Amino acid sequence: MCKSNIIMKEQDEFYIGWQDEASNSFKNGRKTFFLIGLIVFVLFALGYLFMENKFVDSYFDYGNLTELEGTIVEYPVFGLRTEVDGKAVTVPLVGFGKFDALPVLEAIKERANGRSLSSLKVSLKGTILTYQDKTWMELTEGDESIISINDSEQNYSQTIQSLGTISIAGEIVDPKCFFGVMNPAYNKIHRSCAIRCISGGIPPVLAIRENGIFIDYYFVTDEKRASINKEILQFVGIPVTVSGAVQQVDDWKVIQINPTLLRSKITARMDSQLARCN
Repeated sequence: MCKSNIIMKEQDEFYIGWQDEASNSFKNGRKTFFLIGLIVFVLFALGYLFMENKFVDSYFDYGNLTELEGTIVEYPVFGLRTEVDGKAVTVPLVGFGKFDALPVLEAIKERANGRSLSSLKVSLKGTILTYQDKTWMELTEGDESIISINDSEQNYSQTIQSLGTISIAGEIVDPKCFFGVMNPAYNKIHRSCAIRCISGGIPPVLAIRENGIFIDYYFVTDEKRASINKEILQFVGIPVTVSGAVQQVDDWKVIQINPTLLRSKITARMDSQLARCN
């Protein structure tokens, strides 16, 4: 019995590094190992690719300044009512970097000598951002973005329609990055940047997504139409459900919420998740 075991061991193939040629079993084992490793690597790479945030078809016309002429609006945000590609639209205005364009608005008011902004035609130049059918403008040169203020009276007045009260799920994004400057510009990967932009005065937007595609957008204000940039920072870049009165203001929607109630909802949800974990 012992002799038989010794013979079997002597017939087993093995490989020592200084030998000129490896045994067939050793070669086949290495081939199998590398083949399995390659398959695992490819599957991992594909999985990582599909898990990544997909780019959206947004555009930032960096380095080029475009001139737009229209009427200043202040609600729901500082913007320019104008025409883009033959269509009447409201183009929200933001400043250079992570800041709003309110200093430019103040400069326009000062030059208007007390006249109503809604009765003035102005020409502004800036950098265009576009995504889907929405256009934004960065007033890249600050006060120098103001080309002219026309004294002629305009007949434009905002169309504001109440759409009732709703409760809707979405994500709070900073629109400057979302509509062109960064890509992708949503979810937790962009949260810290979005918080800094909204802290700088850029108006928060609730982006609604279905089946992985963004389909609708709401400016978010409080119930008195006032800014809630500071109050909403902790909810940026995470899934939220907000409730409030909705208005259609020209080609944009606005949802007016109570940020205290939003904070209560998020806190209750987190407490529920912690309770399940415990």
